[in-house]
Amino acid sequence: MATDCQHSAILADNGSMTPDSEKCFKRDKLLKLHCADIGQLEIDSIQEAVQSGWLTKGPRTRRFEAEFANRVGGTHALGVNSCTAALHLSLLTAGIGPGDEVIVPAQTFAASANVVVHCGARPVFADVLADTHTIDPEHAATLVTKNTKCIIAVHFAGIPAKLAELHALADRHGLFILEDCAHAVEAEYRGNPVGTGASDTPTRYAAYSFYATKNLICGEGGMLLCRDQSDHDQATVLGLHGMSQNAWKRYSGATEAPGGFNLYDIVAAGHKYNMFDLQAALGLVQLGKLDANWERRRDLVRRYDELVAGIDGVTPLSYPGDVKPAHHLYIVRLDEALLKGNEATGKPHASPVRDAVITGLRRHNVEAYVHYICLTATEFYSRQYGTQPEDTPVSAALARRSITLPLYPGMDLEDVDYVASALKATLQEAMKA
Repeated sequence: MATDCQHSAILADNGSMTPDSEKCFKRDKLLKLHCADIGQLEIDSIQEAVQSGWLTKGPRTRRFEAEFANRVGGTHALGVNSCTAALHLSLLTAGIGPGDEVIVPAQTFAASANVVVHCGARPVFADVLADTHTIDPEHAATLVTKNTKCIIAVHFAGIPAKLAELHALADRHGLFILEDCAHAVEAEYRGNPVGTGASDTPTRYAAYSFYATKNLICGEGGMLLCRDQSDHDQATVLGLHGMSQNAWKRYSGATEAPGGFNLYDIVAAGHKYNMFDLQAALGLVQLGKLDANWERRRDLVRRYDELVAGIDGVTPLSYPGDVKPAHHLYIVRLDEALLKGNEATGKPHASPVRDAVITGLRRHNVEAYVHYICLTATEFYSRQYGTQPEDTPVSAALARRSITLPLYPGMDLEDVDYVASALKATLQEAMKA
């Protein structure tokens, strides 16, 4: 909750700093970037799972898979231990390997591109749209070659990518779409939940994250949605050591063999990617909180947008009219004019003014961060594939200008007021430095 001192540090209706805030501008406790909504219901659910005797994948995981698929309008769901695992299994199941190319947005978390490398394929980086930070379909179209097999559509910060354009591009060239829904459990595109595709084009794979900072939390964990049963079956095998019979069937007797026993075989060099029941126990409770928590974040975002509009030099993300955003992250972008003459030579990810604002916010007990650095400017991808930030100039610029501010359901509107006033103050301080 907001302190009395914090209450005085708010913006006036016209977006200017109130006189009291200039005299008393502090906060007694750090306002974290994210704080998980974990309470007694989650504790009770974990306790029940422990007492049940099922600690690995069991009935709770299967129930979570079914309820999650029903929630997002999918069909074949597979619980895994991370979104990274879901992304990797998608590509493996589709047969992506050496010689193949996969188009990935340059502004996303490294996992979206790393999984392509893990398959032995080549990631090809597309630029993003300046208003939403989602993949630019027009630039992606220029990158398609005879080796291109897949486009990974990342729904950045919970804003759906332009799925209709991406599916049209994929259909023209015989590609498939993999939706990275790590930020977007509640998001919708043209009235349909993301992960299921455009209105008339179902997506082959979709990957979700239940990491500790996500909108639906399992601590760690993820979900893979497959359009086809055959892909789901193959992903199930590849996700558990390549065993022909998973642990559930082996220990529960749920097999087709006479007498209820069927010895497993190893049919592929698989991975250890399965979700387990302690994760699912959290997920089942969190699934029930999803709508209420989304509504709370929506209200916080609306307050942010109102206040940020009164701060010179910053703009928030834009939300296209045909989407329902998940409001996973609240990101503001510094105007390009503020960064003129402040380029950091030899440091591709640094931005002196932006970094000074983040440091200044911390002095005011507000935690902020950057989502994300531009992948074409990273050491690994530059060294391995010769990428340069100039390959994706919009992504490179946004990476230098972006600041992620606190956003989670436990925040008060007064917390947003405080962050906005702290942002204005630290921006002024940074420009004077």
